[in-house]
Amino acid sequence: MTLSPPRLNSKTGLFIFLLFAPGLIFCQQLNCRVLSSETKSGIAFVNVGIIGKNVGTVTDPAGNFSIELDNIYNNDSIRFSMIGFESKSFLVSYFKENSIKTIYLDPKSYFLTEVKVFFHRTKEITLGTPVISDALKSGFENNNLGSELGIKVDTKGQVKLEDINLNVATCTYDSVTYRLNIYKIIDKEEYKNILTEPIYISFSKDKIDKVITFDLRKYSILIEGEVLITLELYKDLGEGRLLFYTQYFTGYTYHKKTSQGNWMKAPGLVGMYLHGQLIKGALHNSKKI
Repeated sequence: MTLSPPRLNSKTGLFIFLLFAPGLIFCQQLNCRVLSSETKSGIAFVNVGIIGKNVGTVTDPAGNFSIELDNIYNNDSIRFSMIGFESKSFLVSYFKENSIKTIYLDPKSYFLTEVKVFFHRTKEITLGTPVISDALKSGFENNNLGSELGIKVDTKGQVKLEDINLNVATCTYDSVTYRLNIYKIIDKEEYKNILTEPIYISFSKDKIDKVITFDLRKYSILIEGEVLITLELYKDLGEGRLLFYTQYFTGYTYHKKTSQGNWMKAPGLVGMYLHGQLIKGALHNSKKI
């Protein structure tokens, strides 16, 4: 049976125009820039988005960004966040009505944990699951700036990370760079990025025949409890695909479409795992820098 496309007469065409015309009126595109309040220079790759919605983007290397804000989001908040800076939020209606063109972020002070290990006992552990089977592949759903995917791990103690490893199945780009994010899971609604500086992971497609390993030891990253380890698409890579070997029955992959959107999970665990040292008998003291 063959289906014929519906015919449109002038009345139908007019009806469709009237139906979609309001969207053209109530959707406002804004071009803005994010600067450091200290240096007054642009901040590259800042996450910009409406909290809890799949609307967002990332600033370019000069701190510029463009975003479309529909009136349906007027009572929501738009957030600007970047590792190393204090986040800033505005009510969308306020942001639009005041035609804000420049956003200043303040550099952030961190409390670093000083660790004293009395017995010098550590144990090497693996967090996550190496996946080498090609039965299933999965990856980024789209190329939305700020989209992320990763795995959840539970350390059962305090761990100093040594490296992150990726089992990449398909890469159609000549080379890629993603931003690493590490979130402490506070509760179902709160995820706190514990990194104090941005970490970028790069590799070329001719390297994916082996495990991609990125050394993390110089960053002195300590994690504890339930943690989300993710890769973020922070700059436009153009058309292409990055897929990981995936194991279906062993867990979930966590993902979101934009930086300020909500986390979702899909069946199947992507090939992403870490090595670290489980620290025994650690005593913590904090100091501000």
